[in-house]
Amino acid sequence: MDFIPDEQLIGDARAGSIEAFEKIFDRYKKQILNYVYRFIGNRETAEDVTQEAFIKAYRNLDLFDPQRKFSSWIYAIARNLAKNALRDKKYFRDISLDTEINEDANKTTLKDLVADSTKRPDILMRDAELQQQVEHVLNSLPVEFREIITLCCIQNMHQRDVAKIIGCSVSTVSLRLEKAKQAYRCAWKKQNRRS
Repeated sequence: MDFIPDEQLIGDARAGSIEAFEKIFDRYKKQILNYVYRFIGNRETAEDVTQEAFIKAYRNLDLFDPQRKFSSWIYAIARNLAKNALRDKKYFRDISLDTEINEDANKTTLKDLVADSTKRPDILMRDAELQQQVEHVLNSLPVEFREIITLCCIQNMHQRDVAKIIGCSVSTVSLRLEKAKQAYRCAWKKQNRRS
């Protein structure tokens, strides 16, 4: 099957094609869920926010500016909803890369979304402890630092796209990313001194 660009799918969805929007949903569902889950730290809430983000996008397709990227728009919607969820309720952070993040038979985990499947099993076993330490340090950071690291470093988004998502300039994204990396390095050193 040929790849259909986002622009065409959105155009078809705006014209009333539910199938086109389902394809967009399938294309971005895992990325948005991964992002929201790292932002919020609660699986059930992340699933609810992700679903709500796509529902909101579908209901407001007529407001979507075709000059923008759909991915930036859906991330911005998800970000706002995630911020509202954090503000409205206090959640215990329970992020684990081993937690299942979808309901299908594949039992996809966050680890599956970010893992390098080319590594040998012995290397993966050695990496497990390090991965746990990385998770712990990331989870200890303030939400704005987790968000910028997730978007720029884990999801490898271009800073220009991140700027559109969080509503700031590219230079602000660059500055926040540098501060987030610095905070991460400090937290990493602090954790390793304790070990």
